[in-house]
Amino acid sequence: MDSRRNPDKLSNLPNFLLLLIISSLPINEAVKTSVLSKRWKNLYREISMANIVFKESEFMKCYVSDDEDTKRVNKVSFVCFMHGWVSRLSGEVIESFEIYLSKPVGFVNDIKSLIEFAVSKQVKNLVLDFSDPSWITHNEAASEENVVQLPDSVYNLINLNTLKLFFCKFDPSRLTNPGSLRILSFRWIQLKRIMSLISKTPFLEILSIQNCWNVNLESITGNRLSELVLENCDFSVEYSTLDLPNILIFKYFGKVRYFQFLRVNRIMKEAILDFGAETEYDEETGTQLCGLLYELLSARTLTVCSFLVQLIQDGEDPVKLQAPMETRHLVIKTNLLPNEFIGIRLMINSCPDLETLTFQMVAPRLVPMTASRIDPKTFWMFEINHKCLKGTLKVVELRNFTGGLNELNVLEFLIRCGRVLERVDLYLPHGMEDSQRLKARAAAVTVSTTFKTPSKRLSIFLYG
Repeated sequence: MDSRRNPDKLSNLPNFLLLLIISSLPINEAVKTSVLSKRWKNLYREISMANIVFKESEFMKCYVSDDEDTKRVNKVSFVCFMHGWVSRLSGEVIESFEIYLSKPVGFVNDIKSLIEFAVSKQVKNLVLDFSDPSWITHNEAASEENVVQLPDSVYNLINLNTLKLFFCKFDPSRLTNPGSLRILSFRWIQLKRIMSLISKTPFLEILSIQNCWNVNLESITGNRLSELVLENCDFSVEYSTLDLPNILIFKYFGKVRYFQFLRVNRIMKEAILDFGAETEYDEETGTQLCGLLYELLSARTLTVCSFLVQLIQDGEDPVKLQAPMETRHLVIKTNLLPNEFIGIRLMINSCPDLETLTFQMVAPRLVPMTASRIDPKTFWMFEINHKCLKGTLKVVELRNFTGGLNELNVLEFLIRCGRVLERVDLYLPHGMEDSQRLKARAAAVTVSTTFKTPSKRLSIFLYG
């Protein structure tokens, strides 16, 4: 092909357009453009970097090796790359500065130098992640040596909008100008003095605390707070008082915890209650969880876990919720075992306007209660006229569908009673063996050909 008659249209663009294109790429990808041609060789050096992101994982993609010495050499190359990059930047203001570097032992001075560079540019969004991707619990992080101490200059930043800190030494009480903060995110950090910071952030919109310990979260009063995420944390206080009149998203993962809600938004988008980390309970736990559901009744999308659906019942007589849920999409993490049946039925009955019901199949986790006397073969055979089944429930999803008997019994009940049901979506789990896949597919055929329904619009789909 004649290159003179078919020129490279991209390279023929003016420099300012090429610079706009390159500046939208991650830094490591921007550098790679230098090998395209002589014209591209130094273009990446001219781009205005208002948003700088250094990710070790992206840089290391080109150096796959299990050898620790090689990994160390590559890490040194990555640190040199970061230094080389910032050394070429002019006196521009930086909007965002992000570093993702695991196990930074031996590079503390380099890291401090890079952070101080960002501070000197009056960075508005600062993200520092020095955690180990292999960690699962906060105990693993707490036992590791935390080598990165934030430079004093960070605490004096002005007009800081976003602060995300993962596994570094941070004293919340020292931040002198936190008033403009809108996003706060912490992971793998001790937060003994978190209240001294939260009380000074009147414009805070998003707060995320994950895998942290000694979290002294006594209260949150935020007229602007729209998203609160608390995940697998060790709290140093017994309960938290929440005054959240504008909260849209509330997500809690961890052990059962008491929240005293003073105010809560009556039009919430999403709430998640996942007590998968809980190992103990007492007689009041079920009532406590029902009270928490009541506080979050306005959530349009609600996710609950197996622990919750097992506890919101007393023997075979379910604890009644204080008021109907306003939920349109209910997600239940379950294994569809008899100990969960009453709680599942209670949740469906408590959502009179439910439109979508999702069962997310998970590993069995039975709460050590009295053995269930429910017969799984007959429980779902009786006619149960929940309001949503008559007029609103249109979609049922079952994720990680294997074709088990309990799955089929629940599906048969919903299809038989769902008068306006339009879709049943079955999703096979990843990594199924061929024999398991054949069983699941055969079960799906049974669902679509033998289960009777009053709905004239129902379609059944199998995915995976």
